[in-house]
Amino acid sequence: MKKSNKQRRAEIKARRLERAAAASAAHLREKDVRLPQPDFGSALGCEPADRFVLEQYNNTYGVLPAFYAARPFTCRDCGAEEVWTAKQQKWWYEVVHGHIDSRAVRCLACRRARRERLRNAPPGASLLREQTDRLRALGDAKPTASAVAEIEAALECKWWSLRVVAIQTMARWGGEANLAKLHELMAARPEGGRRYFAWERVAADAARSALLNRERWP
Repeated sequence: MKKSNKQRRAEIKARRLERAAAASAAHLREKDVRLPQPDFGSALGCEPADRFVLEQYNNTYGVLPAFYAARPFTCRDCGAEEVWTAKQQKWWYEVVHGHIDSRAVRCLACRRARRERLRNAPPGASLLREQTDRLRALGDAKPTASAVAEIEAALECKWWSLRVVAIQTMARWGGEANLAKLHELMAARPEGGRRYFAWERVAADAARSALLNRERWP
């Protein structure tokens, strides 16, 4: 019996739907190889990432990694070819809380040499570092009138890094007034627009991080 054009079109459509369903099922059975999988990630020298920890210390539009894999790089100072291992990355991102977008730029020898130069630099050669160390030292003792004045001055200085250390010192001191100030900074955090990259966002994130770490500080 001869089939009509309508019947043939219906059969063709049905066959296409069957092929599409079979292809979809086969795709679902395939393993996603876009990221290292748990069963063979360790065999490739990867380290699993703790996204819960990363989310607390990172504010990024990118996707946080599920694993760390070795990263080759060229030393900025000596030009040597080095490898930033997965274990080193896990320590940097999850223990030191380095930003997820930061990368290794110096080999171990050059990092040690740079630290030695900074350590042996004459007074005033690294004024910002000296001021940072000074503010951090204030957090080891009870706040005095002069120490509070230093922190207030640091919060108004042009260097955002000093402001962040001042916020950390306030968290270490504790006290109703300091904790209230930290919560005010957190409440003023902008969520979008041009002010997203302003000091208010940095201050809010620094205050949040300081409060989270407060229990671990002596």
